[in-house]
Amino acid sequence: MDLRQLRYFVAIAECGGFSAASEVLHIAQSALSRHVQNLEQECGGPLFERASRGIQLTTAGLLLLDRARRLLREVDSIRLDVQAENEEPTGVVRIGTTPSVAEALFTPLAVHFLNSFPKVRLELVETIKPDPSALLSRGDLDLAISSPKEAYGSLHFEPLFIEQMCVFGPVGGEGPPTPAQDGLGMLLDTPLVVPVGTGWMPKLGLLLGERVSRLQVRLEVVGMTCMKQMVAAGLGRGIVPHWTLSRELAEKRFWAVPIKGFTQVRALARSRDRPIGRIGIEFAGAVRHVVRDMGKLDGIKLIGDDAARALARDRTRANIQM
Repeated sequence: MDLRQLRYFVAIAECGGFSAASEVLHIAQSALSRHVQNLEQECGGPLFERASRGIQLTTAGLLLLDRARRLLREVDSIRLDVQAENEEPTGVVRIGTTPSVAEALFTPLAVHFLNSFPKVRLELVETIKPDPSALLSRGDLDLAISSPKEAYGSLHFEPLFIEQMCVFGPVGGEGPPTPAQDGLGMLLDTPLVVPVGTGWMPKLGLLLGERVSRLQVRLEVVGMTCMKQMVAAGLGRGIVPHWTLSRELAEKRFWAVPIKGFTQVRALARSRDRPIGRIGIEFAGAVRHVVRDMGKLDGIKLIGDDAARALARDRTRANIQM
């Protein structure tokens, strides 16, 4: 089994047949058939079920397709990483995080990093489901910013900051709350707007106890912009990290009250098994730099090493791994 056979196999599966793959790869269909026959012989059985209307992957073929895609991605990543060590950095860095972090972090992060590495392409992924850590663990991301989770033992989590959660609403109408009001109590018996798939409810359940039944989730949305629009329209109160409302609070468009006892740790996650290479190391350093600037905002507390020392440590580790 060699890489060429795997590339041909993946192309046939993705194109839906030998003829279409032959045109894409510019290789004779008979040659593709020979390569697949050799691959099937080595794998001990058929990988495709051939029919009059085309082909379908067998169970073994589906397994090979998943593993081959991961292997070929890793091979391409190795090639790009080695090239990056010998010339001006190029390639792709993929990072994912939740909508609340993405809205505040992605733009300053892209500006800061691409000014120094203009030939690198960034893939910035905003996701709740699947969780950023899940995408990282299966190889779809190089880095993630998410809450540390013991379930992902293959990942290393470097704590970055703690964010204070708050309840917020539009200025006007009901008016801003008084300083004495309790953020947790302001969630009860009122319509709420929350992110789709959020893992907050168990934590709120612990904080509220028997009162949790008084939560009234009216809307579940994807993305911070959508949530803020729904809250501004008076459709309910929202729950977000306090620091993500800095601009709106300064412009007096929203009021916000911290929810006592409700905080989240955000960490920079990477795979323990896949070195991220020079580009990934530099990008992780850019994340720390931008997060350090974010530490000036209300509702966020920085944790962990100084960005410069952390970057130097990563570079040392990379030299050992590579």
